[in-house]
Amino acid sequence: MSDKNTDVSWALELLAPDPTVEPHLFAKYFHEIQCSLFGAGVPALGNALLRRPIYAGIQNLLIGAVIGGAVGHLLRLRENGILATRDAIYRDYIINHPEDFPPPGNKYL
Repeated sequence: MSDKNTDVSWALELLAPDPTVEPHLFAKYFHEIQCSLFGAGVPALGNALLRRPIYAGIQNLLIGAVIGGAVGHLLRLRENGILATRDAIYRDYIINHPEDFPPPGNKYL
């Protein structure tokens, strides 16, 4: 390492989430909503293709929506795990290689 300033706290702050930002309801539950609609839509589409009333076998629609919501929840947990792993790798690289992250200078026009 060189004797230059190796303070990389500014780079680590870029990876920290902003505590003032609150995602709205749809963004927070996007995976569950999308997969629930898909889970209920597949039996409804099957009914429509077989020329049955769309809501025939309502229990299949409800079961599909519940299973779809559970799958959506698992997908959201998996995505959060992948993103946390990625951020941990970035933090580790920034801490171990501070020479790659010089402090940003002033930009002049």
